[in-house]
Amino acid sequence: MTNPADYLISLVRHGDRSPRDLGGMARYWPMGAGQLTPGGLEQEYLLGKKIRSHYFSETLPDSWSPKISQHFAKGLDRTIQSASALLQGIYPRQTRNMGLPDGIQVPPVYASPLASDDLFSAQRLCPGYLHRVQALEKSADWLRKKEQYRDQLVSWFELGEESGSEDLYSLIPLIDQIAIHRMHNLPMPKGISLQEAIELEELLNWVVSRIVANYEIAQLIGAPLAKAMIKDFKRVQQCLEEKGSCHACQRWTLYSASDSNLLAIMTMLGAPSDRIVDYATHFGVQLNWNDGRPEIALSLNHEPFSIPGCVGHCSLDQWLVLLEQSLPDDWDYFCARDRGALTSYPEPYVPSGSVASR
Repeated sequence: MTNPADYLISLVRHGDRSPRDLGGMARYWPMGAGQLTPGGLEQEYLLGKKIRSHYFSETLPDSWSPKISQHFAKGLDRTIQSASALLQGIYPRQTRNMGLPDGIQVPPVYASPLASDDLFSAQRLCPGYLHRVQALEKSADWLRKKEQYRDQLVSWFELGEESGSEDLYSLIPLIDQIAIHRMHNLPMPKGISLQEAIELEELLNWVVSRIVANYEIAQLIGAPLAKAMIKDFKRVQQCLEEKGSCHACQRWTLYSASDSNLLAIMTMLGAPSDRIVDYATHFGVQLNWNDGRPEIALSLNHEPFSIPGCVGHCSLDQWLVLLEQSLPDDWDYFCARDRGALTSYPEPYVPSGSVASR
């Protein structure tokens, strides 16, 4: 990193969490199901410090104001808390009175309930998402994977959350619990050996990466977020053209999300991952104005990240074209399919009266 960012979008995964399904293991997770652990909060706080030092050096003010940054989170406790912890790291303590002890700040984080979260969770509103996942389960690739694990699947399905289901997708809650217990050196669920745990974790990476590597599924998950990014960059571009200085314009936008959101964007941009991204992964899109010759640099966990059409660096115009080209032509078809339930492209959720109004 040579030059501080004039503007940055950070798309981050939440920090370390408890399993989404605790089963008979609740005693190990006093915070409850699917919640951030103390380690997860620390991961996000340290990520905030890293973003500040790596992308902004000393050019970002120490305390938040509405003119500097805006922050959106998926409608989950863990993503909202991750955003809040990250913000404590990016905006350090102040000597002036903040109204709270030790200079603690409370920058706003905007989130919508999952039932209406059309920025991070649009696929939940789309029958087309489930249809496509079900089609994958019937594909030759997935049938071969089932055959590979034929001897174990009967017992795994019995341990799984959805009795009677024989879909690999239905094993995700069980595998999620197993993977997190192994990460934390905790006992396995009854009936699962260490070798089976390792096999199931590989299966989890295979299932999730194959789902989100499907381009149409990736669009259902990621298109609203890609559209929001386009608006972000166009708004900042207009400000820089009018005012000529990054210090007079917004500097940073945070999107605190889940692994599926990052994987979907990577697939849409032509660089799908074959594994789930780690907790607190950071996908950065940095803009440098360069006296009216704006340039974009992509990074994954602060290392250069290349995609077709933007290898290392590209112009802002090239980047906007890549995002535009990744959007589906017919959202009704992709989302509602034969129901026709949605009649327009979903707009990002913004609370009434928000300083983040688009």
